[in-house]
Amino acid sequence: MHFAFDLNILVKRSLFCFALILLLSSSRSVLAQYQLIDLGTLGGSTSFARAVNDFGQVTGNAQLPVGQPNPRLNAFSWNNPGPMQNLGTLPGSNNFSRGYDINNAGVIVGESDNNIPRAFRWDPVNGMVGLIRLAGDNDRGVAHGINNNGRIVGISSNGTASRPTMWVNDVAHDLGSLDGVNTSFGRAWSINDNNVAVGFSSTGIPGVSSKATMWDNGNIINLGSWQTNSFSEALDVNLSGIAVGAAVNGTTGSGTSIRRATRWKIVNGTPVLTDLGSLGLTFSDARSINDLGQIVGFATNISGQTQRAFLWENGVQIDLNSLIDPGLGWTLTTAESINNRGDIVGWGTFEGNTRAYMLVNVVPEPSSFGLLSLAILFATARRRCCQV
Repeated sequence: MHFAFDLNILVKRSLFCFALILLLSSSRSVLAQYQLIDLGTLGGSTSFARAVNDFGQVTGNAQLPVGQPNPRLNAFSWNNPGPMQNLGTLPGSNNFSRGYDINNAGVIVGESDNNIPRAFRWDPVNGMVGLIRLAGDNDRGVAHGINNNGRIVGISSNGTASRPTMWVNDVAHDLGSLDGVNTSFGRAWSINDNNVAVGFSSTGIPGVSSKATMWDNGNIINLGSWQTNSFSEALDVNLSGIAVGAAVNGTTGSGTSIRRATRWKIVNGTPVLTDLGSLGLTFSDARSINDLGQIVGFATNISGQTQRAFLWENGVQIDLNSLIDPGLGWTLTTAESINNRGDIVGWGTFEGNTRAYMLVNVVPEPSSFGLLSLAILFATARRRCCQV
């Protein structure tokens, strides 16, 4: 009887603890989960963060001080705790540049000049170096992605058309397109460490728009879209070959194409599409995926005046604004990149200006917390039973 009484008490206490664990672990939607870091500017009022590597180094572009000649946006490098480092522009460019991606060695790629764009690679030793396009000079090219092997992808002109391009040791190679010709438009947005690139290219089929495309070591794969003749593009790809981006899925009453955040996963050789949602708004884009499968992007409405950054994880789409301290005064409008630590960068509005931010995860995942707590609970229960 004594044993039964003690066990009954233990069960009740266990149920109470389990309920408490569930309450705590379900608090993700109401408790701030991220520390927000204002990345600052280059002296002006505006900044944009576009990529973060696994060490928390960030690139994008930011406005120069008002009062300077042509106070445009320049590419930057940011390393905690900052401040931003101005990467400048290529010689002969106008006063504009933008960093699109950064690898774990801190090498940044992007574009210089927004009239006739020129692809660049930047590193702390050599500074900003122009990348030669397919046609053999430095005009009409943009570098969008770089992997940890140093391979760069983007777009450059072959003299006839702007083509999806990969630079290997700074030599440009045409990745090809779904239509099999070199006179159509295409763009490569991202490349993973297996040298698999994604973007979009022309299908060559009358009435069928360009499609999200994967370039896998010589193979050109049509990732498809929600509708046979609708546009799609893949913007990022992780180490597992899962791609994310946007695909048109219908039109509004006024005839505007509705872009939806989309994930592509190849299963038994066939791309399988997943609609990631739009936070109850009209449009959405998935901008980045890490190797854990976490996805970030933005959702917006038809007018474009309501835009919210999101995190998609384990089938659930979350407004990132619900995971920061509301007293900070920020509205996160887009999340552009997420690294393998779960750090997120993008931009939002703060005190009436567009500002670059980084979110650092400061609270353990609820699932991890719950599993740890359950393990402790059952270990305690077992120990007490053995002591009876």
